Amino acid sequence: MVTEGYPLQQFRHLVCRVGQKSLVPRTRHWVGNDDIYPYYHEAVPRTEDPLYLHLAWKGSGDMSARPVGLYRIHLEGLLARGFVRAEGTDRVRLRICHLEDDLLYIQAKSGEPALAIGVLPPS
Repeated sequence: MVTEGYPLQQFRHLVCRVGQKSLVPRTRHWVGNDDIYPYYHEAVPRTEDPLYLHLAWKGSGDMSARPVGLYRIHLEGLLARGFVRAEGTDRVRLRICHLEDDLLYIQAKSGEPALAIGVLPPS
């Protein structure tokens, strides 16, 4: 599986990888952990659109988190397409989940449409 293949080209207006951290104004750092839950979520301010997220993930039993990537996430576009949900008027709930296919997705909740954003790197 090709790590750089996600997110797919047709969704890069919603989520895309960013190459240089030094050019990013403000970055959130999230670490998912399959030993706790196969997802990580937080209510983030809509004013942070676009949101820059440095994502790392720990698979089950892993000792350390593996970097997945640095992303620019367009919250309003994801909200309009149902990949995130509103939390009041000023926040959205961004949820990243790790599914059985070793892909990481943005998904509002289980059973809803999901947008693949990356591959869990091998340990």
